[in-house]
Amino acid sequence: MAKQTAFSFTNAVSSNRLTRYDVSVLLIVLPYYFILAALIWGKAYVTDPGIFLTTTAIILGVWPASWFIHSKAGYIIRSYLPEVNQTTRRVLVTLAVFIPITILINYLILLMCCSAAGKPYMPEKFASITLAGIILNIIATAVFEATYLLKKWKSSLIEAEKSKKASLQSELDNLKSQVNPHFLFNSLNSLSALISEDQQKAEDFLYEMCRVYRYLLQNNEHELTAVHVEVAFLKSYFYLLKTRYEAAIQLDINIPQQYSNYQIPPFTLQMLIENAVKHNVIMETNPLIIQVYTNDNEELVVHNNQQAKSVSVQSNKIGLQNIQRKYQLLSQRSVTIVPGDQYFTVTLPLINPVTYESNYH
Repeated sequence: MAKQTAFSFTNAVSSNRLTRYDVSVLLIVLPYYFILAALIWGKAYVTDPGIFLTTTAIILGVWPASWFIHSKAGYIIRSYLPEVNQTTRRVLVTLAVFIPITILINYLILLMCCSAAGKPYMPEKFASITLAGIILNIIATAVFEATYLLKKWKSSLIEAEKSKKASLQSELDNLKSQVNPHFLFNSLNSLSALISEDQQKAEDFLYEMCRVYRYLLQNNEHELTAVHVEVAFLKSYFYLLKTRYEAAIQLDINIPQQYSNYQIPPFTLQMLIENAVKHNVIMETNPLIIQVYTNDNEELVVHNNQQAKSVSVQSNKIGLQNIQRKYQLLSQRSVTIVPGDQYFTVTLPLINPVTYESNYH
């Protein structure tokens, strides 16, 4: 569940975001004002030309002003109480705000109509137009809420479908980026060379390779995995890289025990290591040094020295986008990516399993 953006009264008041529905109300409520005219004057409204002209002029002047005030008030209420589970509170607040506004406007209309027609104030008419205003507000609020909830329901369905498609695409992209023929080909080549050179080392390599692919197949459908499990997988994956690059690549992992049960999306660390290997020169004289550690903000930092290849590597940045999208789907803090000339750093929020379970499930 995403955190609700803080409500700003100033922004709500100054905003001009009146919807098409608000504009349509301008025409829908016009008959109400003619009903008020009929309640005030009775037959005289249509039989007396003077009363008809002055009252109609007042109505056409007050009508858009009343609509604007109600629309602004409605927008402020919707901004402050936008969620479906706040419907009852939103309805009560709407009626509590709209009814007094309507009564005041009706009172002013009555005063202006009497004054314009040269008639004394008619207090007996105030009760009938007040009742009409209350009935209008109840009906209008009911219709509005039905329309608003229907729109929210449709939006939630659309958003759920988008999230589902994005999640499925993310998983597919993730699988493609992990179990790719290039990595498998290099691993098999390394294994083939080791078999003839060092059978024990070849056996160890095969064991770690099996662990890597077993993890890939078992965890691809999981949305989260424990840090200690991900680190164990990363070590197996790095063993394969180390066998290939030897002293040209180094990995330093420093994660306190207190974070071992915190969670991150699976394959996150592996994708970042793979990204570093893909985009940097790896030589024994200038090794690629990758550091994985935590900071004071309960975040996991993956940091490597930047030594870009002379020939640019074609990349669609799908790995980094995949990681960012997963955190978005999990409604978590965003991933921070800081590229530079000398270093490349990615900061990942660590997910507390206790907090996550209580807030998002």
